Amino acid sequence: MKAVIVSDSHGRFGGLQEIIEREKPFDLLIHAGDIQGGTGCLEDWAECPVYAVRGNCDWSGELSQELLVPFGSHTIFLTHGHRYGVKSGIETLAMAAKEAGADIAVYGHSHIPSAEERYGVVTLNPGSVSEPRQKMRRPTYLILENRPGQKLYWEFRYME
Repeated sequence: MKAVIVSDSHGRFGGLQEIIEREKPFDLLIHAGDIQGGTGCLEDWAECPVYAVRGNCDWSGELSQELLVPFGSHTIFLTHGHRYGVKSGIETLAMAAKEAGADIAVYGHSHIPSAEERYGVVTLNPGSVSEPRQKMRRPTYLILENRPGQKLYWEFRYME
């Protein structure tokens, strides 16, 4: 099972469309918030289930603050992260994911790609596809794969 994970697109959909076309085929598209626009085009482009949550810049009430996403033998706790203070650390987020029964937490908000493990929860931030803040300032996204009989695999990918 393969998921494409993005965050913090802030209304810029060209990069999202490019990522979707580049990574096809995949099983899930996950957006960790600050979409600033509808998700309808994402569903049309991806041609697979799309899971998205509301970020601090998403004013529409159509999206949930949090979702639990089944991912093969894993469960993903999906949130934007601003309500968990992720810019100051991921401990609160990891504990919330664990309490919800998830072993993976996906979040955004900081615009910085990150992968860590806390309290038995893998925390993953794909960075930002439109406003990157890490040292190289390159837009990033994440590929997450659940391969039968193998360890959970993830890889950060960069856009030009």
